[in-house]
Amino acid sequence: MADELQALLERLDKEGVRKGEEEKARLIAQGQAEAKAIVEKAQAQAQEMVAQAEAECKMLRQKADEAMKLSGRQVLLQVRQELQSRVQGAVAQLLKAECKPGVVGKVIGELCASYLKEQGNTDDIAVLVPANDLAELTDAVKAALASDLQARVNLKPDKRLAGGFQLTFSGKQVVYDFSDEALAEAVAAHLSPALGALITE
Repeated sequence: MADELQALLERLDKEGVRKGEEEKARLIAQGQAEAKAIVEKAQAQAQEMVAQAEAECKMLRQKADEAMKLSGRQVLLQVRQELQSRVQGAVAQLLKAECKPGVVGKVIGELCASYLKEQGNTDDIAVLVPANDLAELTDAVKAALASDLQARVNLKPDKRLAGGFQLTFSGKQVVYDFSDEALAEAVAAHLSPALGALITE
C-alpha cells in the first residue's frame, strides 16, 4: 500500500511537473508572441511617425522656399517701383529745368506751323499751357509763327499744368500731351526695361 501510494505520488508529481512545464512553455510562447506583436506595433507606429515627420518637414521646406521666392519677388518689385519713381522724378526735374518758356514757345510754334501747313489750314489749334507761363509763351509762339497763322493758334491757361503744353484741334477729340508729367512718364517708361534688366541680373 505504501508502495502504491508512493507510486501515485510520484505519478502525480510527474504529471504536475509536466503540466507545469507545459503551462510554463505556453506562457513563455504567449509572452513572446505578445512581445513580438508589441514590438511590431511600436515599430510600425515609429515608422508612421517618422514618415509623417518627414512629410511635414518636406511641406514646411516647400512653404519656406515659396515664402522666400515671394519675398524676393516683392523686394524686386519694390526696388523696381522705387527706381521708376526716382527716374521719373529726375526726368521731370530735368524737363522742368530745360523746358523754359522761350524753348517751349518755339516748339509750340514749329509744331503748329507744321500741322497747319500739312492740314491745309482747315483746323484751329488750342494750346493749353501753364497759367503762370501764358504771357511769355504767347509772345514766344507769336514770334515763331507767321502772322497769317497766329490767328489759328489760341493759347489757353490751364492751372492743372505745371509745365509743358497740350495741343487740341477743333472738331477732333484728340489731345497731344506734351506736359512735363506726360513726357517724364514716357521717358521713364522707355528707361524701365533697361532698369528692370539691371535689377534682375
